[in-house]
Amino acid sequence: MDSIIFKPVSLADRAEITRFTLNGSSRICDLAFCNLYGWGEHYGTSWAIVRDTLVIRFQSPLRNHPTYLMPVGGEGCNLSVAMTELRRISEAEGYPLVLMGVAPQCREALETSCPGMFRFTSNEGSRDYVYLRERLASLSGKALQSKRNHINRFERLYPNYSYEPISRNNIEECLAVERSWFDEHGAGEGRTSELRMIERVFSAFDELELMGGALRVDGRIIAFAVGSPINQSTFGVHIEKADRAYEGAFTMINREFARRIPEQYTYVNREEDLGIEGLRQAKLSYKPDMLLYKDTAVLHHES
Repeated sequence: MDSIIFKPVSLADRAEITRFTLNGSSRICDLAFCNLYGWGEHYGTSWAIVRDTLVIRFQSPLRNHPTYLMPVGGEGCNLSVAMTELRRISEAEGYPLVLMGVAPQCREALETSCPGMFRFTSNEGSRDYVYLRERLASLSGKALQSKRNHINRFERLYPNYSYEPISRNNIEECLAVERSWFDEHGAGEGRTSELRMIERVFSAFDELELMGGALRVDGRIIAFAVGSPINQSTFGVHIEKADRAYEGAFTMINREFARRIPEQYTYVNREEDLGIEGLRQAKLSYKPDMLLYKDTAVLHHES
């Protein structure tokens, strides 16, 4: 087999990569092109096509060698052939073959194609929170009464609020919300990386064909959200920020943004909690319809 050449994820690669991801069954947030590109420099993300299978390679902070996302197959893919090639590459380069983002249906496919070859581990901090779009948009039902209370209070406190799409005209105002939060909470590797990711994504907002919305109160943007499709049934919310000085701002931007996600998307993936307890409780409070666990698969070494 010819050698496989991985190349960094660039804006020019969007059509070729999304040819696989948008038509695939996996709804993990990692496969959204916005995330692949936005975090690409930070994680050294690269990609290649192996036998009509999309392979994403990156540098995980948890490992000292390249790691792969679970491959995404096209119509003519052969997962076992792709895995044989990845195994060959990892052995030639002297590191273990590790796959991340292995959702339940992907684990099943991997065990069918490569029976007994991998051991699997899970991490709650990396699971995705997936919701029915309609429930996020309506906040209906007794379980979400507290969210409706937050909305009502926001509307009483800020009756002159307005919602507007994100465009070149207000991107800098949205970035100001993020930078203000950054200044208030202080620097740190994770926070600095997130700020760089948001700036990278906003600099290519149109090219990435992102959807975004912002809340304005008294002429000032106080919250915003940005997202894009992950596959044909699932829309991802990649960025959501709000000024906490405005009571209920997070709940309001969440609902208003969800209301504008196209109806073709049954599900909304609001991504991971990263093991942060406050973030976990916030995501659980919206009563997810699915907690999408993403295993790590490590190839067994023969003794």
